[in-house]
Amino acid sequence: MIVYIIVLSTFAYVLSKTFPAIYLNEKKNAIEQGKQLLTENEEVGRFPVLAIVMFTMPVLIFFLSENMLLSSFCFILSVVAYTDLSARWIPDFTIYLLLVVAMLSLRTTDLILSIWSVLFYLMPALLFSAYGYVLKKEKWIAPGDYYIFPAIGLMITPEYAASLMLANLLLVLLFSRWVKKIPLVTVAYFTFTGCQTCILLGIV
Repeated sequence: MIVYIIVLSTFAYVLSKTFPAIYLNEKKNAIEQGKQLLTENEEVGRFPVLAIVMFTMPVLIFFLSENMLLSSFCFILSVVAYTDLSARWIPDFTIYLLLVVAMLSLRTTDLILSIWSVLFYLMPALLFSAYGYVLKKEKWIAPGDYYIFPAIGLMITPEYAASLMLANLLLVLLFSRWVKKIPLVTVAYFTFTGCQTCILLGIV
């Protein structure tokens, strides 16, 4: 109990000191995003064939696994991936839903492995972002994508986590030669569902 009180008291003290800076930074980011929205092209993409493919993948996942939580996660992720592709916009409630479903899928015995999975999944993206910021002073990965990545990381095992993110980055770099501004989350959806399908089929 004493340790618990000390931890919470320390957290409260640190939060009281750092919150003003955190708030001002988030406020600045919100203002910048608002300015970007004002100058953005209002045209929203329509991809009916791709949408059908994306929204039928959760059905295939359920057929192979009979796991409703995994299928539900894939469905919510497909919504996120399509809205990001179509309008470069991710609804806030879908971020929360992804995290809730990912947490519900966890077992207590898998908690440590899941944390490692999240770290391995994030690491290539963080290194890529740091490289772009240090050398080019550019944000190569949208800040909003980092709200999605932890949920995906929770749904995979450590041995696949880093390689999946590396595949995401390589595919974006490859296809960006022909298509500008490919959403990383959309690519992550296809690599995640593709990996799950291969695992369920016993290919990997």
